[in-house]
Amino acid sequence: MDKQTTRTSEGCPYSCPFCFNGKVDFKEYDLPEIKSNNVILLDEAFLSRKDVIKDIYKLGEKRVNGKVVYYELTQGINLKDLHPNIALALKENRFRNIRIAWDDSYTRKSYYRVFDGINMLLKAGYKAEDLICFVLSNYYVSLRENLYKLKLLLHKHIQVCNCRFRKYRGDPKIYPELWKYEEIEYFKQECRMNNQIIQRKGYDPEIEKRLSRAKTLPSAVLKEIIIADKQNPQESIIPYIVAD
Repeated sequence: MDKQTTRTSEGCPYSCPFCFNGKVDFKEYDLPEIKSNNVILLDEAFLSRKDVIKDIYKLGEKRVNGKVVYYELTQGINLKDLHPNIALALKENRFRNIRIAWDDSYTRKSYYRVFDGINMLLKAGYKAEDLICFVLSNYYVSLRENLYKLKLLLHKHIQVCNCRFRKYRGDPKIYPELWKYEEIEYFKQECRMNNQIIQRKGYDPEIEKRLSRAKTLPSAVLKEIIIADKQNPQESIIPYIVAD
């Protein structure tokens, strides 16, 4: 049978400014009837369910045609709601391709939130290749901050999904909002390259392209990156983008 797409809740208790939904009253539904061995859950805030651990185990007990069921939360999980018991429950009940997000600015607080969450998932039994991190671009977080996030995630072998901000839901085109067009394109390619390096166990098949691509950035952007690197040498990304 094909994958089943369903949800166990609607809305989200958080109010992220870049989200199309904004803050919508969170409503829980009864767990749905499971009809497939592969289920896509579309919940925006699955971990906000009142008895989420019990519900995860109830879903894990489901069988279709005598076989176990695998689940995938395509909208991701909110790391604010994650703790070790939830991470373990997700792993034990076959929730796979876990998606997390690092949408805010790079700060020590956001760093620890993201990497504490990653470490919880790894300790629960997930492998780095089981995890995907959404990274928001074309928004208030600068290109330099996002490139530094990529550098840190690459070190942990975590693949990324570039979430480009758009003002209007359903519009397939990406318009420069708070980034320049060249920054949007550059970051898109860097995300793809990051994932290639991870998939190829550290081999970078496009090292020369990375060098030439860095030179396509507007000179003012490169200048800002160089100045910021000098002010924060411990967070340097110049070797990472291989820019002169």
